[in-house]
Amino acid sequence: MITPNYFRAWISGKSIGVLMLLLFILFTGMAQFASFALIQFHVISYYGVQSEDVSLAFQMTYVGILATLPLQFRLLNRFDTRNYLLVALLLGILLNLGCALTASFEVFILLRFLIGITTCMIAGCMLIAIFSVLPKDKGMLIGVSFFFGTILSIGILVGTVAAWVVEWMDWQSLYYYLILLQTISIIICLLIFNQRTHTKKIPLFQFDLLSAILFVGFGISIAYTMIYGPRYDWFETVEIKISSVLSGLFLGVFIAHQKRLKRPSIDLRSLRFGKFWFGLLLLVVFYGIKDTINLLYGYAAGVLGWSSSDIVSLGLFNVFGVVLGTFLAVRALLHNKQHLPKLLLVGFGLLLFYHLWIYWNLTIDLSYRDLVFPIGIQGLASGLLFAPIIVLCMASLPSFTGMTGIIICAYARFFASLNSIAGFFTLQENFKEEFRVGYLKNITTFNPTLNEQLRLYQDLLVAQGYGPGEAMAVAQGMVGRSIGINSLLLTYRAIFMLSVYLILATLAVLVLFAVVNKIKSKGRPTKVNAAVEGQ
Repeated sequence: MITPNYFRAWISGKSIGVLMLLLFILFTGMAQFASFALIQFHVISYYGVQSEDVSLAFQMTYVGILATLPLQFRLLNRFDTRNYLLVALLLGILLNLGCALTASFEVFILLRFLIGITTCMIAGCMLIAIFSVLPKDKGMLIGVSFFFGTILSIGILVGTVAAWVVEWMDWQSLYYYLILLQTISIIICLLIFNQRTHTKKIPLFQFDLLSAILFVGFGISIAYTMIYGPRYDWFETVEIKISSVLSGLFLGVFIAHQKRLKRPSIDLRSLRFGKFWFGLLLLVVFYGIKDTINLLYGYAAGVLGWSSSDIVSLGLFNVFGVVLGTFLAVRALLHNKQHLPKLLLVGFGLLLFYHLWIYWNLTIDLSYRDLVFPIGIQGLASGLLFAPIIVLCMASLPSFTGMTGIIICAYARFFASLNSIAGFFTLQENFKEEFRVGYLKNITTFNPTLNEQLRLYQDLLVAQGYGPGEAMAVAQGMVGRSIGINSLLLTYRAIFMLSVYLILATLAVLVLFAVVNKIKSKGRPTKVNAAVEGQ
C-alpha cells in the first residue's frame, strides 16, 4: 500500500512545525462552529428571537457535522487533500460572509447548517493529516487528544476574540475575523500541501448519501423536540408531537437502511459490545455533568453582572485546566496503559470536588478570584477524562468496525448536549418555582424581617429624593428581585447537588467495573493496550 505524501519536501521533515500549522488550520475550522457561543445575547437582540431559537441555530451546525462525518472518510480517499481542503475553506469564507450580511434568522440557521458541513470537511482533513505526522505507535491517542481537546476549548478561545469584537464594534464583525483566519489557512495550505498525494483514488461507488439525508431529518426533528419541548409543555403542542414522531420515523428508517447496506456508514455490529456501551454511557454522563459550567457562566452574567470579556477571561483558566489535564492523561496512558481506570476515577473525583465546592460556596457576591480555582479544577477534570473515555470506547470495538466508534461517540455528544439543554431548563423551571413559592409563603404583613427590609430600602430611597409612596413601590420591586435571585441560586445549588449524586453513582460503578475487569483480564493483555499502541 502506498503511503500518502501530503506535504511538500521543504517542510515534510519538520514534524513540529507541520503539527503547529495543522493545528492552526484545525482551529480555523472549529472556530466557525463555536463562533457565537458566548455572545448569544447579541444574536438574540439583533434577530429579535428567543434564546431557544439561537440554541437551535447552534445545534444545526452540529447536525451538519454529524451528517457529513460518515461520508468524510470516503471523500478523503477520493480527492487530493489540498484541493479538498481549499474547497472547504473557500466555502467557509462564503458562508461566514453570508452570516455577517444576512438579516433573516431563517437564512442564518441554514447557513449554520452548511457551516457544519465545511467544519467537518476541514476537521476531518486535519485529523488524518495530524495522524500522518505523529509516530505510528502514538498517533491515534495523541491525534484524538489534540482533536477533542480543541473541541473542549474552542468556545472559550473564540469567545476571547468575540468578547473584544462586541465591545468595540458590531457582533457580525466577528465573521470578518473568521474569514481572515480562513484566508491565512488557505495560504498555509498552498505552501505546505502537495498538489497530489500520490495515493490510489477510490471511486465513490455505493456512496451513502441517503444515510446523511436521513440523519439530517432525524437531527433537526430531535433537536427541535428537545429544545422547544420543555418550553411548551412537551406534548401539549402539536409541533412537538409532530417533531417527536418525525424523529422516531427518521431514526427507524436510518437504522433499517444501515442494516440493508453491504458497506454501511455505521456498522451496527459495534452495538453488540457491552464495554462499548459502558464507554458511551460514561461519555454521556461526563458531558451532561460537564455542562453545568454553563450555569456558572450564566450566574456570572445574570447575577454578578459580568461582561462577556470578564466571563471569557475566567474561562481561559478552564482552558488551561483542559490542556494540562489532557497532557497528563496522554502521558499517563503512553507510559502505562493500565492507568486508564485510575484516570477515570481521578477525573470524576475532581468533578465531584468541583460540584461540591460550588454547592457549598455559591452566593450573590462571589468574586473573580473566588471562581478561578473551581473553574480551573473543572477544566483539569475534563482534560483527564476525555481522552481515556474515547480510548475506552475505541478499544472496545474490533478493527472491522472501522471509524464507527468515532462516529457514534460524536452522535453521543450531540444527544448529551440536547439532553443537557432540555434537562437543565426543566430542572431550573421546577426548582425556581418551588423555591419562589416557598419564599412567597413567608411574605406577609406580619413578617418582621420583610417589613424591616422594606423600611430599610424605603429610607434609603427617600434619602435619595424619592417620595414615600414611590419609594415603597421601588422597595417592593427590589425585594421581588432579591427573591428571584435567591431562588435562582438555590436552583443552581440543587442542580449541582443532583450532579454530585450522579458522580457518586458513576464512581461506584467505575470501582466495580475496575475490579471485575481486573479479575477477568489478570495475566493477559487488554484491548486498551492495543488501542493506545495504535489500532
